[in-house]
Amino acid sequence: MKFLITALLMSCAAGAAAQIAVSTPAATVEQMYRPVNPRDPLLPATVFGDQKGPGKTSAAAAASPSLEKGTFTVYGLVLTGILEDSKSRQALLRDQSTGLLYTLKAGRLLDSKKKAVPGVSGVVKGKQVILMTEDKKVHQLNLREKE
Repeated sequence: MKFLITALLMSCAAGAAAQIAVSTPAATVEQMYRPVNPRDPLLPATVFGDQKGPGKTSAAAAASPSLEKGTFTVYGLVLTGILEDSKSRQALLRDQSTGLLYTLKAGRLLDSKKKAVPGVSGVVKGKQVILMTEDKKVHQLNLREKE
């Protein structure tokens, strides 16, 4: 009796499989993969997100170089993030007025072109950054965590 039921089920399954038809065409890679940012992965990434590469200046950096105009101040910086690897800690800072990015690395404040900002040094301690100017003024920035 069990053999008869098993044979009957197998014959029904074989007949049902033969009647299946594909109603939609197979999807292509272009249909399945639509990236949010269609940036060319072979071009080097830049801080500002432009696709000109590291050798060329971006329009945002050329339009508002706050260091050359002398309007740079450590009091306009906001602590964006702290990076830590096996050797050191780095802090990522953003200027609120211009939007330019700065990195505090090995006690020196570097601009987006990896040039040291003159007269500014600092240290990363825990979740805060302490910046010092050459006239002995101290500015402390805390990393704000999202609650």
